[in-house]
Amino acid sequence: MTITNDGSTIMKKLKISHPVGHILVKISESQDNEIGDGTTSVVILTCSILNSLKQVIKENIEIELIYDTLLKLKKLCLKKLESLVVKTEGDLFYDLVETSVNSKNIRENKKLFAQIIVDTFNHADYEDLNTVGIKKIVGGSISDSVLAKGIAFEKCFTYAGYEQSPKKIIDPKIICLNVELEWKAERDNAEIKIGDVEEYKKVIDAEWSIIRNKLDDCIESGANIVLSSLPIGDYATQYFAKKNIFCAGRVSKTDLKRITEAFGGSILSSTEYITQECLSNCSLFEERQLGKDRYNYFEGNNTNACTILLRGPADNVLDEIERSVNDAIQVLKTAKRNKKVVTGGGSVEMALSNYIREICKDFEGKALFVARSVAQAFEKIPTVLARNFGNDPLLTIGKLRKMHVGGKINTGVSTKGVSDMVQDKIFEPFALKYNLINTSFDTAMEILMIDSTIINERPQ
Repeated sequence: MTITNDGSTIMKKLKISHPVGHILVKISESQDNEIGDGTTSVVILTCSILNSLKQVIKENIEIELIYDTLLKLKKLCLKKLESLVVKTEGDLFYDLVETSVNSKNIRENKKLFAQIIVDTFNHADYEDLNTVGIKKIVGGSISDSVLAKGIAFEKCFTYAGYEQSPKKIIDPKIICLNVELEWKAERDNAEIKIGDVEEYKKVIDAEWSIIRNKLDDCIESGANIVLSSLPIGDYATQYFAKKNIFCAGRVSKTDLKRITEAFGGSILSSTEYITQECLSNCSLFEERQLGKDRYNYFEGNNTNACTILLRGPADNVLDEIERSVNDAIQVLKTAKRNKKVVTGGGSVEMALSNYIREICKDFEGKALFVARSVAQAFEKIPTVLARNFGNDPLLTIGKLRKMHVGGKINTGVSTKGVSDMVQDKIFEPFALKYNLINTSFDTAMEILMIDSTIINERPQ
């Protein structure tokens, strides 16, 4: 079971058989991949444009004429959108993140998450978000979520001897392995013929020698932390603990890769010939308690890697928080690439609706009806927002029309009813609206040009 209000997730979970439904799912996914937000809006606007054209189509207006008019309106709207860019002072990144999470389940902690996400971008390379990890920790409050500047992951399963291992090391040298450091039972095609006790002793000694040689190779390299994606057994754990070396087995390959990318070194498939270039170096390793679990932290050495540690009471809550954070990260990434922003709260849609009504005089004959229908379609998003805020949609749209006709193009929908989005600091990336409008028009035109649907039935 999935509990979410994320538009893209809802669209993916729907069981849709109609071909047009599949198209709508795809555009929602595309908006999510390209921008990270506006996944619901792109579906609403597309459907609103198509619904508004129903009556036009019933009047037997040629589809080609409707298509050409939509194409012309799309170009005009995208050009008009440039004039709606807001010139503001100060750092807008906090406002953009807060606007993004306003409709999510973390809106009560929007300032906390705005701080976490902006700090993430200040610390990490926004063009390479592979350096940013997200870990979900069941337990505690949502407000306990934090940003760790470095690599952090949950303590792996440990054996006897772990208690004697160091839990804090300054300037550690780290070996990352893809090697099993414990005895391994041979299950298949294994047969040893032993004639006497001496031969049996040689077999046992050889097994001990193999495991000891691997452990000694690690120790001689100068490393004081050994991490492996495969198990590190109790003998190895105790052996390392006596040498004041911390070890952890069954570390995910993703975390090992992040460590080598952040702190240098490489993941080794053998303990032989370990050089200093193979080791990872950070400034601090520490194991810390977070909720009911313990986490391993690797920090420092000017790395741009960081880990967002999300806290919440249940798995489904954490899943939804992760989706919200990912959306906000993508929105901020888009804003970093393109510095232009526009106001939110449906103000852009109302401005474009008003603009289309103003230029209707440039359309003649049947195209005029198409233009008026599209102008009405753009009012759908402000209408939905008004309803979600508990306001009367008809009164709200009426007020918005009056304000926009009077030149107050930054007026949108808020908890107050109707207000200035610049004063309320409700902003969205320009690229989000551009992609939203462009995709909605293109999808509506594509669906209108469908002549018929051929269903390929499954063979009996």
